[in-house]
Amino acid sequence: MSLLQNIKRGVQQRPQRVIIYGPEGVGKSTLAAGLPAPVLLDTEQGSSHIDVARLDCRSYEDVLNAIESLRTEPHDFKTVIIDSIDWCERFLQNSFLKEENKKKNAHHRSIEDLGYGKGYKMIEPVAMDLLSRLNALMSAGMNVVLVGHSRRVKFEMPETAGAYDKHELNLSKFVAPLVKEWADAMLFCNFVVTVQDGKGHGGNQRMVYTSPSAPWEAKNRHGMPAVMAMDAGEISRLLFGEGCGPANASANDAPAANNGQEPPPDASAGDRQADALAAVIDHAKDALAFMISRGIITAGQGLEEVPAEYAAR
Repeated sequence: MSLLQNIKRGVQQRPQRVIIYGPEGVGKSTLAAGLPAPVLLDTEQGSSHIDVARLDCRSYEDVLNAIESLRTEPHDFKTVIIDSIDWCERFLQNSFLKEENKKKNAHHRSIEDLGYGKGYKMIEPVAMDLLSRLNALMSAGMNVVLVGHSRRVKFEMPETAGAYDKHELNLSKFVAPLVKEWADAMLFCNFVVTVQDGKGHGGNQRMVYTSPSAPWEAKNRHGMPAVMAMDAGEISRLLFGEGCGPANASANDAPAANNGQEPPPDASAGDRQADALAAVIDHAKDALAFMISRGIITAGQGLEEVPAEYAAR
């Protein structure tokens, strides 16, 4: 048989690999628990406030055993969540260090004891093995969601003067690039901060950012709006093509997706962007006038026509 006979055309539907990350207390776990039919691998015992199916994982071996059980045993779950991936990496490091000490009859207490930067490089293949196991879950029909904390780092670009703070996934320097490249979507969650009279004002409003910008890392392959409300139903529709699962639908207490009813008509990306911007802008007319004066949009255009990168910022 010719190899060319195996060529496939068109969009291929498959489970998705998603990272949801952000600062402490923004609602990452609650958002993830609203995705389709979830089961949560709780590595930091921080999900007790959420009504979700969970497995307590106190070690890296617990995580691997849970993944294998989900892969081989019958169940009705559609989405596996590791919460959090940064705690899971700590388990991975401890497990690796234990094996290294056993093989070399050593007594290293930290991954850093293996040499400057050497230990972190040595766990790279172990992290690759974890991602391969998660890919096997996808082959079994499950979406994979990694929940992580963010950290703020100083970032400098050679062509610009000065530095600025950037949010990034809180993983070690060799593991982070592997995980980010592996993911189909990387969603950054944060509190909305407005500036009035030169002072920042934050509140309870939280948003999801799906496209990269100077202050954060993000990406998606689904044409999602650059900025969205933390609505698990809408995110499920865009990422997985379906409504939310049995857990709470939204980290902002938005209503759950309709059950047993006809789904609402699809909104365009522009309409979704306009809704998201309207949620964080107090005076839309003044904002439009400002953007027209700056040449961001032209007279007669609305929020749905604001460039995605500007909307995210």
